[in-house]
Amino acid sequence: MTTISLVEDDMQQDKDQKQIDPSLSFHLMKFAFQDFQKSARDLTKHEYSLAYQHANEEMLLHQVILTSDDACCVVIPEITLKQTLQGVIDEYPSADAFHNTLKENNMGLEEYTLALHNDLRVETVLSRVATTVRAVTAAEVLSYYSRNREEFCRPERRVCGHIRIPFDPVSALDIDMAYAGISTIHEKLFQHPERFYKEKNLHTNTKLSGCSYVLRTFAAGELCPDLDRILFSLQPKEVSDIIETAESFDILYCKEILPPQALSLKESSAAIFSILLKKKQLEACRSWLQDLVQPTPEAEP
Repeated sequence: MTTISLVEDDMQQDKDQKQIDPSLSFHLMKFAFQDFQKSARDLTKHEYSLAYQHANEEMLLHQVILTSDDACCVVIPEITLKQTLQGVIDEYPSADAFHNTLKENNMGLEEYTLALHNDLRVETVLSRVATTVRAVTAAEVLSYYSRNREEFCRPERRVCGHIRIPFDPVSALDIDMAYAGISTIHEKLFQHPERFYKEKNLHTNTKLSGCSYVLRTFAAGELCPDLDRILFSLQPKEVSDIIETAESFDILYCKEILPPQALSLKESSAAIFSILLKKKQLEACRSWLQDLVQPTPEAEP
């Protein structure tokens, strides 16, 4: 694809954005941010096509819901609307970035607020429909557990000792002091790893501000990526090298590896209850929407 054709596509995309109505702009803006973390004008042609399709489908569906009998009595309190709007603004780097995005999507704050109000009305209607479902029974929980037992397993975990000495990244002196302190600790622990567990107060000898010790069990993904990767590469009773992050020096000690473990019905029940309840609520909403879009013909007398 040539540069000229890319520019022409961008110009057409800008033109399309200016021509769509504010209600569609609201949904387009939402999907662009949710799916691609971009403003609509920054989407590629393919991304814009996907976001536009989703936005148009949702807008048409919302129009049907808002004209239903169930929606006519729904009132959104002003305080709820304001709090929700503020929550949306807070997702952007700044309030100016949010308002600039509105302009890019050919919307004013008043138009956006009205569209947001309608969005909240739709959510309220669907929430009310969802509350009409029958409660999840113990028999349903047992049946789901029996059919999906392999899904309910506690993953491999590591019992880990973690010593952390923070530093000011802009202070060379602070970095040098922190490194000297962590090096002293690491030298002793590397020679006698068992002291990591037995001597929790070893790190206090460094007299460095903010130095901390934690002994707890971690599953994969619960630490930052660099620490997580190193922890799950350690063998039992092994001490890591000194780890430097953006704001600290760290040492990890793998005390024990806990293998994956199947969860009992009792341990799994809460998660299963939530899964089944959500499934029932989604089915109720789909059924309600289907009846709304395609009403069942009344029987002739």
